[in-house]
Amino acid sequence: MSLTQVMEQYQSILEEEVQDIAYETGAVKRKGKLDAKTFVQQTIFGFWQDPDIRLSGLAQIGGRREVYVTESAISQRFTLECANVFLRIMQRLAEVRLEGEKVDIPLLKQFSEVIVEDSTSVSLPAALAGIWLGCGEEGWANEAAVKAFVRWNMLNGEILGPRLTDGRTNDHKSPFSIEELPEYSLYIADLGFFAIERLCSIARYKNDGSKKNGKRYFVSRLQPHTNLYNRRGHLLKLKGMLPQQVGQVCEMGAVLGHKNGVPVRLILLRVPKEVAEERQARIIEKAKDNGNEPSKEILELAHWTIVITNIPRKMASYEEILVLLRLRWQIERLFRLWKEGGKIDEWRTKKPYRILCEIYAKMCAMIIQQSLIQEGCWLDPLRSIVKAAACLRRECNRIMVAFYEGNLENTVQSILRTLQAGCCIDRRAAYPSTAQLLLDGLDWQLELLLT
Repeated sequence: MSLTQVMEQYQSILEEEVQDIAYETGAVKRKGKLDAKTFVQQTIFGFWQDPDIRLSGLAQIGGRREVYVTESAISQRFTLECANVFLRIMQRLAEVRLEGEKVDIPLLKQFSEVIVEDSTSVSLPAALAGIWLGCGEEGWANEAAVKAFVRWNMLNGEILGPRLTDGRTNDHKSPFSIEELPEYSLYIADLGFFAIERLCSIARYKNDGSKKNGKRYFVSRLQPHTNLYNRRGHLLKLKGMLPQQVGQVCEMGAVLGHKNGVPVRLILLRVPKEVAEERQARIIEKAKDNGNEPSKEILELAHWTIVITNIPRKMASYEEILVLLRLRWQIERLFRLWKEGGKIDEWRTKKPYRILCEIYAKMCAMIIQQSLIQEGCWLDPLRSIVKAAACLRRECNRIMVAFYEGNLENTVQSILRTLQAGCCIDRRAAYPSTAQLLLDGLDWQLELLLT
């Protein structure tokens, strides 16, 4: 579908389906001055334009649809039933797919998709623990929390999700299944998703249930205490194989999993002392948050980047594998954008259901925002999603007006033109971005990958 068709589907959801959803959830029992579609849209587009917007601002945005209500009337709408409406709307918006064109980077275009998966959590008031259960026990911090899982295709910019779970859900239990990854795709995730069975399932792709093995690929850092074997089934001892000089690389073949294991490339890279110390500080801080203390072995391994992949050498050198691994940080930038720019984890109220409505509404806005970024500037490898998001916050209410007054296609094209001007990052000589490393191939030095 084109972006205009996608926006028309969004319009159908926010103008038509929302009415049925509101009646099904019990959010609307009779017709009133403030109908469901106006309330939902003024909330989504209001918080998109200004994440700190007050009720008076939402009332003013409603005026663009010729609906004039008081702040009190809006406040009374933020109920549990309305929160369920926003949740259903968010889920429907996430189902709309904009595949788009693939960015012209040869290293990435070898794969059908380049999927990066991660999750982010939002702590909630304890009163919402009956809806979203957090990690803490009753009376403790994080008693209530919601976790959003996202998959992001680095080839065309499409996001899948967010799919919401309880805050205490382990990343291993992601609502996304391995079966959703297509043939010839590449999967990248951080150590929270690391599991031998998971990686072996990715590698053992079967086409339409037939006996013919297909191909899927992964790149991952190695979880400490994970056993690797040689082809004869003997356990490999990493301690004796780790390179000792900074920048030194050691690569060898190994087998992941003892029974019916998957052949992998094991890449070992010694990093500078300052990088290791930063890693150790993060490890200690994370362990402290969980009430644990990291072992000496784990802290010592921070001096090396240890990577496993089933991508063959003819497709990517070890330097290119290290660049691909850096893509996992891109989704962290997306979550940072959602939290710092979209403020999905901040609110002005103490009313629990109003908080829930606000979170869902802001996530709805982030879904629509990514579709526009995907179409407007994704084909530029040096794109800046931060600059693009700032541009869209200024322009977004034009979409709501177009939903109401018409002329949606011209409005969308006008907004896309703004995204094609000035929404890119500058090239850096000292610390090149991941996009530069992907574009410039082997023209950069290995030292740039040591972080």
